[in-house]
Amino acid sequence: MIRAQIKISTPNKATSRSLVASVQPDNLNMKGLTVKGKALDRTASFSLEFGGKIETFISTLDDLLRCLQAAKETLTKVSS
Repeated sequence: MIRAQIKISTPNKATSRSLVASVQPDNLNMKGLTVKGKALDRTASFSLEFGGKIETFISTLDDLLRCLQAAKETLTKVSS
């Protein structure tokens, strides 16, 4: 089992909730992958577990980070 933890700083809990919600649809279809997102006061936290090849996990992690970056940039522009 391969595991990773991602923590992203946010200005408030509303932004944390939005980040967690923004990546939920991507996490539904991959066999063997578990992604749990948690919105905290100033942090969005994600725990990932995968029971497959490391190369697939790295690609998935890269995709998730790109989605989170785009979502955070969008939320920053919308809220300013």
